[in-house]
Amino acid sequence: MLSDSLRQRLEALNRDRLPAVPARPRPVAAPPQRAAELTTLHSPRVEGSAAIEATEFGEHALYTLPVAELWPKGPGLVAGRLEHLSQQPLEGELGELVQAMPGRVALLDLETCGLSGAALFLVGLLRWVDNEPTVELLFARSYAEEAAVLASLWRRLNDIDVLVTFNGKSFDWPMVVDRSRRYLLHKKLELPTPRHVDMLHHARRKYKAVLPDCKLQTIESQVCRRPRGPDIPGSQIPAAYDNYVRTGRDDEMRQVRQHNALDLVTLLDITMRVAS
Repeated sequence: MLSDSLRQRLEALNRDRLPAVPARPRPVAAPPQRAAELTTLHSPRVEGSAAIEATEFGEHALYTLPVAELWPKGPGLVAGRLEHLSQQPLEGELGELVQAMPGRVALLDLETCGLSGAALFLVGLLRWVDNEPTVELLFARSYAEEAAVLASLWRRLNDIDVLVTFNGKSFDWPMVVDRSRRYLLHKKLELPTPRHVDMLHHARRKYKAVLPDCKLQTIESQVCRRPRGPDIPGSQIPAAYDNYVRTGRDDEMRQVRQHNALDLVTLLDITMRVAS
C-alpha cells in the first residue's frame, strides 16, 4: 500500500507535461533531376574570320558552315528521308526536287536592307559541297560589294537544277533578278533559270489547318520541334547592317548570319517533311 507522501509525489509527476520527444527527421527526397533539354539546332560558328571570294565585280566575304555543325543529326536524317523518298512515286515539282537531290539542289534565303528595290547584303545558300550539306553565307562588307555577292550566287546556280525558297517567288527571287539587272550582270554573266520550288505554298497546304500561321519559325517550333533561342528580329536587320557599314562593329552581324543559317537549316527540314 502506497504511503500518502508517495501517492502525492506520483500525482504531481502525472500533472507535469512530459518533455516532448524530438521528432525523428524524415529523410528528404532529392528533387528529381530534370532531364537536360535536347538542343538539336546549334548556334553556328560564324564569329571567326571569313574567307574572301573574288569575282569580276569585286570581292566579298564568304562564311562556310557544314550543316552538321548547326544540326548535328540533320545530315543523317536527311539522307534517310531521301532514301525513303527515292522509292515514292512523287509527281510535279516535288518529284523534280527529289530527283535532283542532293547534288543539283540549292536552298536560298536573303537578308536585305528593306523591301523591293532595297539593297541585299547577304545571300545564304544551302547546297551539297563534296557530298555534304553545307551552308554558304555570301556577305557584302559594304554596299559596294553587293554586285560581287550576286555574281557569286549566279556562278553557283550554274550547277543547280532546282532552287528551293520560302516565300521566294514573292520576295527573294524577284529581288535577286532586280538587283542583278541594276548592275547589268546579265550582260557579262550567264544567268541560269533553275526550277523554283517555293516551299511556303506546299507548307500552307500541309499545315494551315493545324497551325496558327505558316511562318517559317512557327513551323520550326511546332512541327520541327526545335527551339530557336535568342534571335534578332527581321525588322531590325536593315538598321543593324547600316550600323555595321558605318562603324565596322560586327556584333549584330554575327546575329544576322546566325539567323540566316538557321533559317536555311529549318528550310531543309521543312522540305524533307513536306515531300515525305
